[in-house]
Amino acid sequence: MGLKKKWENRQRHSLVENTIMLYILQFSTMALGFFTQGFQVRVLGMEKVGALGAAAYAANFFQMAVDFGFILSATAKISQHRDDKAYLSKTLSCVVAAKTVFMAGCFLVLFAFIAPYLDGEGELMVYLFYLLSVCMASFLPDFMYRGLEQMATITVRAVSIKIFAAVMIFVFIRQPQDYYMVPLFTALGNGLALIFVYWHLFTKVGVKFCRVKLRDVWEEVKESSQFFLSKLAASINTSLSGVVLKSVAGDAVTGLYTNADKVISVAKGGMGPIADSLYPHMMKHKNFNIIKKALLYIYPIIILGCAVVFVFAEPLLVIWLGPEGKDVVLPLRLMIPAAVFTFPGYVLGHPTLGAMGLMKYANISVVFGTGVFLLGIAIAHFTVGIGLVSLSILASVTEFSVTAFRVVVILKNRDLLKNGA
Repeated sequence: MGLKKKWENRQRHSLVENTIMLYILQFSTMALGFFTQGFQVRVLGMEKVGALGAAAYAANFFQMAVDFGFILSATAKISQHRDDKAYLSKTLSCVVAAKTVFMAGCFLVLFAFIAPYLDGEGELMVYLFYLLSVCMASFLPDFMYRGLEQMATITVRAVSIKIFAAVMIFVFIRQPQDYYMVPLFTALGNGLALIFVYWHLFTKVGVKFCRVKLRDVWEEVKESSQFFLSKLAASINTSLSGVVLKSVAGDAVTGLYTNADKVISVAKGGMGPIADSLYPHMMKHKNFNIIKKALLYIYPIIILGCAVVFVFAEPLLVIWLGPEGKDVVLPLRLMIPAAVFTFPGYVLGHPTLGAMGLMKYANISVVFGTGVFLLGIAIAHFTVGIGLVSLSILASVTEFSVTAFRVVVILKNRDLLKNGA
């Protein structure tokens, strides 16, 4: 039987299908950003790319605030009540209402506390468009489709819209002064995807907005708060380096870090859908054998890929970024261990610890990693100084500390694995 026939005869809304669709949706976003990055470096220059990177890192904090922890808390609830349309509509309405309030707070922070320190209207436009982009991405009800394990229904059209936005970058950006168009077209693509997804949710899935009480919204926020703390810690781990580096070393050095981090982010984007699709499945079925198979069969491939990138970093970066790519080799090689430690950290986190009834430790592990990260910054400040090399090393150390924490918790509670198997 050919691959096409096997796909046509697949079990609808299965774990495999959901994983593949999450891969296509999430990894396509990362890959499109990866491919446009090389074009941006050549046309805009490393300094403008660094300015864009600093704004994107700041926008990550805004996205964290708007997303809160709903992608985990709401996904679990949707998975457990997937046949109750009234419950789904109530959850959707509560989450969107809460996100609207958080979004308003983000715009207030941007204009009241960040805008006065930006360099002219051009840089303000960059931050504004990035904020619009992350808000539109945050309002996508992907928690609904993940919980229902129906990602296939929206993936193709959403990816097509994102491809259109990426093409616009190649068509319209011609000089460094056009750098504000990068977040502009990203926001446009996310906006179009937002319109389509809600149309599909309302008309095809049968889930719509409904009237909810403030108490219901507050309860949703409270349930999500533990995940918010985890996401806040994760944002500090991944984004603070870029913001700090801009302040101490300038846009050009930040550009080097941004390009290295882009490679690592693409690698993480390739691993994330596995954990994302495992999470609702594990919360419902608690099949720990799937976790073992993922680590046994997928992880060696990831390690091999990281080794190839480490060895051939220079020629690959020159092909991608041009001659300036040589300057990105060192930070990239220092950050590759972060990609190595990411996959086990992902699958042993919320999918495994959540199914074991130890969800709080998945969140605590990220906070622990943030403590390691902040301690590392303090040590660097008083010794070698905060710079490109020290922050690149710290990215790998932080990722290792999170994974190690989760491994220790699982080993100490391994009896729960037997009970759930």
